[in-house]
Amino acid sequence: MSSDSLKETLAALHEELSRTSALDEKSRARLRQIIREVEGLGPSSASAADTLHRHRLEELAIEFEIEHPTLAAGLRQLIDLLAKAGL
Repeated sequence: MSSDSLKETLAALHEELSRTSALDEKSRARLRQIIREVEGLGPSSASAADTLHRHRLEELAIEFEIEHPTLAAGLRQLIDLLAKAGL
């Protein structure tokens, strides 16, 4: 996985988040927070913390699946990219 792929996926999530008006503020804040945390991940990140991020991303994807399928798909793509990068 290239850092470009991760940046593109994160940018797409930011874009979708800005377009999604039906998302409640609590969910919007949770999504913004996890995206910021993922942006800060790097090769020196602890694997337990990385697993936690993937778990939280998956929880959000499940939560958004019905009402916000594009966000859910973007989150799952992010999960896959992080796994491929070993993060």
